[in-house]
Amino acid sequence: MLHYKIKNAENGLKKNSVIFLLHGYGSNEDDLFTFTPFLPKYSTIISFQAPYQLSIGSYAWYNLYPKSDGTFESDIETAWKTVDLLNKNIQLIIEKYNLESNDITLLGFSQGAILGWALAFEKLNIVRRLVALSGLIHETIDTSKEPNFIAYSSHGISDQVIPIKLARKSILPISKKYNKIQYHEFPEGHTVSQENLNLFLKWLDNTKL
Repeated sequence: MLHYKIKNAENGLKKNSVIFLLHGYGSNEDDLFTFTPFLPKYSTIISFQAPYQLSIGSYAWYNLYPKSDGTFESDIETAWKTVDLLNKNIQLIIEKYNLESNDITLLGFSQGAILGWALAFEKLNIVRRLVALSGLIHETIDTSKEPNFIAYSSHGISDQVIPIKLARKSILPISKKYNKIQYHEFPEGHTVSQENLNLFLKWLDNTKL
């Protein structure tokens, strides 16, 4: 079982929607949990911690290997094992806390966003909504079929960790093909600006069941 932090929904219902938070490479469960005060009160919030420890307080969902051109190569085999691990943990959390299985939202940043796309496209009928911040759709993810989820994605024009060209190459074409997927660019780096935060919070509110 992955380590996680939880904030219970505040509406008193027997079954609540759930938002799973997936942090970026080198971070931990506390990072995106700082979004919690702004997220919908009617949802239970679960912030997972990645399984591979890099150093004290620093974790990864899968390894990245530096290349001579300054980019990184992903450990694809481990990445897909992590997708399966996340899927299993999501099901365990849903059962443990009696959460609404048809109202699951993933909110991922950077490496967490990449995994979010993989889960949404590959694990059919699991994810209803995806918020993918500063990530990309990896080439090994099958995007040929129309998604059965809706997504808000965003990227910083000045992102030096995952360059904007990678988001424009992988996400932008999908957003033009499918109305269910939104793509936004902001004058920011590898971070989430207040404008970006406000827009995806509005999107969450507009797409609630």
